[in-house]
Amino acid sequence: MAGFGTGVIPPRPDRRLTSDALRLPARDLPKVGRTVELQWPGVAHAFLARPSPTRAVISMAGGIEVEIELKQWPMPVVRFRQRGVRTRFVCRCGASRDAIHYLPEAGWGCRGADCLNLAFASRHRQRYCPSIARRARLRRKLIRAIPGSLKARALRKMIAREERAMLAHLQRVNIDLAKRSKRDARSGRASPE
Repeated sequence: MAGFGTGVIPPRPDRRLTSDALRLPARDLPKVGRTVELQWPGVAHAFLARPSPTRAVISMAGGIEVEIELKQWPMPVVRFRQRGVRTRFVCRCGASRDAIHYLPEAGWGCRGADCLNLAFASRHRQRYCPSIARRARLRRKLIRAIPGSLKARALRKMIAREERAMLAHLQRVNIDLAKRSKRDARSGRASPE
């Protein structure tokens, strides 16, 4: 099993991550009527963005221009001062987003399941045993707690519970691997490593 115990799951071809796509946040758009050249590291093509009050035109290499609808509304008044205007993209799926992503095979869109279906890499770390990540979070909280306090004692109890869960999970995995290797030895197949 490649990657077992490392905390990193090998990438699958059907799992696309946000790091695989170019990201354009709405706050990087210039003021209306101006043009900005956007470049991403490792990408040879330059993109130009020209916003109007209701649309942003993104020009890409090869003469391809894509229009993306913008949604704007005033921010609430705080102590008799208006805080500005909020600008968001309207994705092709109809969702209002702060940032859109670009994949060459799919074009511009949001990371939602109905659109580009992108996920953050952190959502796929240590999925085989979530108690490892929970224990790490609890240990970080324990560092910030006052030693000997009620909170620190409670955190130590929670950490011990997660450690028991990790050990139980590893015992189940070891039993399953032993069964699998015996089964593979009987059938004459090579065990995957």
